[in-house]
Amino acid sequence: MRATLERETGKPHKSHSWLPHMEFIGGDRAIHRTARLLQLFAGPIDNCPLENKLVPAHKGMFGRLTDRPSNFTDMDELLMSHLLPNWVNICRHGILGKAKLPRSSELSPLYLQLKSFIDNPRRSVSWSCIFGVHAVLTGIFEVAAERQHVTTVSKMIFDNYFKQMQKSLEALNNEKSSIMKKCPAMHNIMMVSFLENFGLSAFAESAIWNPLCAGTNLSILNFFGNLEGGCAVIDCQAQLRIVIYLYHGLVINGIVQEDEMPLLQILYKGFKSCKALWQGSLPSRGELVKKFWISFGMGLKESKQMSESARLLAQGGPISSGGVFAEGLQHCRGRKMKPIEPSEISTAFRRICDRDFSDAVDKYHTPEQRKRSSHTEQYGVAVHTNDTLDHLEEEIQLHSVNFLSTACILEQFVCSITRVLQWDSLLETFKRTTNLDIRQGFAIIFAQHLLGALDFAQDPLNYEF
Repeated sequence: MRATLERETGKPHKSHSWLPHMEFIGGDRAIHRTARLLQLFAGPIDNCPLENKLVPAHKGMFGRLTDRPSNFTDMDELLMSHLLPNWVNICRHGILGKAKLPRSSELSPLYLQLKSFIDNPRRSVSWSCIFGVHAVLTGIFEVAAERQHVTTVSKMIFDNYFKQMQKSLEALNNEKSSIMKKCPAMHNIMMVSFLENFGLSAFAESAIWNPLCAGTNLSILNFFGNLEGGCAVIDCQAQLRIVIYLYHGLVINGIVQEDEMPLLQILYKGFKSCKALWQGSLPSRGELVKKFWISFGMGLKESKQMSESARLLAQGGPISSGGVFAEGLQHCRGRKMKPIEPSEISTAFRRICDRDFSDAVDKYHTPEQRKRSSHTEQYGVAVHTNDTLDHLEEEIQLHSVNFLSTACILEQFVCSITRVLQWDSLLETFKRTTNLDIRQGFAIIFAQHLLGALDFAQDPLNYEF
């Protein structure tokens, strides 16, 4: 085709004449230069034995290293002597070489492409990898003088997450009445802790904490570690549903305002659509106990019976002759509790990790633009991207909550209810006589007496147990 055009016009055809019109991959930033540099680096990768670390080239071989590049080629030294050697070592000896990252296609496509390139240096470099590396360079170039600030803030956020988690776990260890530490779901904390290897100082900051890689690391930590791993832990001892039901009961009775407790307000708002907690719409007064037991795994018929018993107690009726726990023990063995799914509380998670755009809404194109472009792939990508960003912005407070740390805090709060209301001896007796989990005994007293008062008492605030 190029030869035909040259014959017809009588002029040499510019093979890449489209590139100057592409601001980020053409002209002075031509992506073909990045492709060529990656092709050149495939040789040193191939020549380096797998058991050895790749040693960077001699300083200055590809130009000068500068924190403030004035043009794209100023980053050749950074790419060839810093980024690529460190990426090779991370993919062979670091976290990317030690384990297959979860949801890598959705959360870390850059690392997926780099790993493929480094594992197979004799193959042609894929355009996906070239675009990924070019995007890294573009990010570094665009932030320019702010690069160190981006690095510092990204590392601080990453490190703070694990510091918060560790501090909360240490506090939980001092809570003698909690058995959360023995809960099977706690293995998720070990799994998430593995992600801390991204922060190892063995690799250059420029390779790990440049804008694109930092965003990738934080996305893995947020969506996989915090949301997916956190949802498995935050209610592992029913601590979330106990606290949220108590909070909801206080709110609908006007005893507290939603904005009085910021953390609980964020959780309350974030989990309002969670089927595992509410089994549908939020309960009104008169439905608290019933909905709580349904969410706890009890059948509808039994939940109604427990609700009626709580109503009688709240209105001055006697405790069952079999004792405080009798009716609860009779009905508690029902269906399994429904786990909390991250896609229920975060539409952004559903968009990114589940690739579910079935209810995506186009808010930004005019009817004329939709008519002209709705059949194109570019239109679909634009709508999906905008919709995901909108939901991320709406959910930003929920994403800022450390779920693993919060799980420990909520557990401590539930344990403190036991002490404040002096249920310790009752629960010890329950454990000794039934050989059941002490939290099950707590749930019975909590629902039938505390929630029951908020559900049915004439004056819940001044109700006396």
